[in-house]
Amino acid sequence: MSALPPALAKAATERLDESLGFLVRTSFRAMVRALARELQPHGVSTAEWSALRVLWRGDGISQVELAERMGVERGSLTRVLAGLEAHGLLRREPDGADGRKLRLHLSPTGRALEPVLLPCGIAANERATAGLTQAEVDTARRVLHRLVTNLES
Repeated sequence: MSALPPALAKAATERLDESLGFLVRTSFRAMVRALARELQPHGVSTAEWSALRVLWRGDGISQVELAERMGVERGSLTRVLAGLEAHGLLRREPDGADGRKLRLHLSPTGRALEPVLLPCGIAANERATAGLTQAEVDTARRVLHRLVTNLES
């Protein structure tokens, strides 16, 4: 019987709550829950908020572009966009150059939610970073960006 390679042996004995993957996933879920609590009084889901956040910066993009900017699969946006449209926050219009494509446009109501909902994201971020110095927050951002880069290369 062969011994485990050192990296596997370390992983086998590592406490779950010290696993980097576990911590990233757990912190992501906690962040989503914190944001959901902030958004709840406004009747907007975290998925809808994420789509609106991108559209506030780039109205008129396609669903494919929105999915890319959000880092999600295009199909996972179908229900989110339908909900935004049903609530009168978004309209889909044919692309003038390519009628097969639909462009996503915020309605005046969807645009007006920006100053109402952005503070929800800020509050969730402030809660997550409470007690951290700015240097620690900056380090966390750099490390997380590097993790993403490493995993997507």
